[in-house]
Amino acid sequence: MQFRRIGHAGSGLIAAGFGAILAGLVLFRVVPAQIMSSPAAGGVRPASLLAPLKNATYRRLWTATLMSNFGVWIQSVAAAWLMTSIAPTVDFVAWVQAATALPPLCFTVLGGVLADRFDQRLVFLVAQVIVLSVAVMLSALDHFGLITPWLLLGLTFALDSGSSLRYPAYQTTIGELLPRDQLPNALVLASIGWNIARALGPGIGGLIIALAGVPAAFAVNALCNVYIIGVLLRWYWKSPLAKPKPEQGLLSELIAGFAHVHATATIRAVMLRCFVFTGFSSALWSLLPLVAKRMAGGASTYGLLLGALGVGALLGAGMIGWMRHSWGLRRLFAAATFALALTVLALAAVPSIYFLMPVLALGGLGWMVALSTFNVVVQLAAAQNFRGRAISVYYIALFGGLALGSWAWGHVAEAAGVDWGLYGAGAGLLASLFFYRPGAAGGAFPDRL
Repeated sequence: MQFRRIGHAGSGLIAAGFGAILAGLVLFRVVPAQIMSSPAAGGVRPASLLAPLKNATYRRLWTATLMSNFGVWIQSVAAAWLMTSIAPTVDFVAWVQAATALPPLCFTVLGGVLADRFDQRLVFLVAQVIVLSVAVMLSALDHFGLITPWLLLGLTFALDSGSSLRYPAYQTTIGELLPRDQLPNALVLASIGWNIARALGPGIGGLIIALAGVPAAFAVNALCNVYIIGVLLRWYWKSPLAKPKPEQGLLSELIAGFAHVHATATIRAVMLRCFVFTGFSSALWSLLPLVAKRMAGGASTYGLLLGALGVGALLGAGMIGWMRHSWGLRRLFAAATFALALTVLALAAVPSIYFLMPVLALGGLGWMVALSTFNVVVQLAAAQNFRGRAISVYYIALFGGLALGSWAWGHVAEAAGVDWGLYGAGAGLLASLFFYRPGAAGGAFPDRL
């Protein structure tokens, strides 16, 4: 009976996700065309959001990455839900998020140096092979009943270590594949792909767990990475890229990357604000499984809550260009921060899933808008030959905030209760709004791209 309820809820979530995708496509076509030509937007209409998809190579890469993202969310649901069943204390559940966020601190900078030194596609390919291999290992170990809380955390860390190597390679590949004026839209499309997977992936994960168990969910994650490996192999063999021989050693280039970031005030300002934003927002992701568990829900409830976050982000993606153009970056980030603060506080204060899901959709919108815009600002501010390393240092701020925040809020939840952790994180997000006042401390921050 429990499996049947999970299956029905997962099916409902998938249907809702498809509805959100259709609504989002309407927004992408209609909203920018009407709003961007309005006087409030200065009578200027930016390039079409879908323009990068006219590039066949980018289109194949976007599709393959979408499939890989589905695997990420299926893996996320499976790992978090498995930990709620085997963890000796509640802080282990929050540490799953920490194990996901910590690898970028260790390996993203290395990935950035490798992306600047070698063919980015080769770095990307090796990273995807690591992800696939660890996913197969997780499936096999859980199938034979050999998984433990610490082993699950360790393999989650290993899997996301492979993902960390690919982040700079993927971003620099987009930067070199498309003209500069299409880069913001390409990064928004990447966020849309991520949120399509977020909207549908948890529901699919819940169905897989209900029908075939957690090992099958890990196996599906492995399968989701097969196509992207094929795309990268074909592209790499068809048109190999020769880069100039590096003039410096790996360590010297790594140090030079940090020096470039330190010398660029805009990137420094983005990193500080991103670290604070993700540090407090991490309570949303790390404590959400416990909120779902408290609501007497199964994997399907957790999937529904994650799906609401993804649906909100997807529906809002069609308006992000207008928001950036009309509001400016300071107001945009302030609004996104306020939306996340309301969402985190609602997790503690709203007991009904039906009232909570619309608030989670608002939070998903704020998360997508903030993270995709942070990324664009860094890419446009970095020098061409330092782009991979600049992106990798930015990811340190992003995932450093997630890892430290998840660890901290997990301890607060263990010591004082889940609600106190959520209230503390929400208050921190509200306090961080001072960063977006004109002349606020923290370095030069642009108001326009």
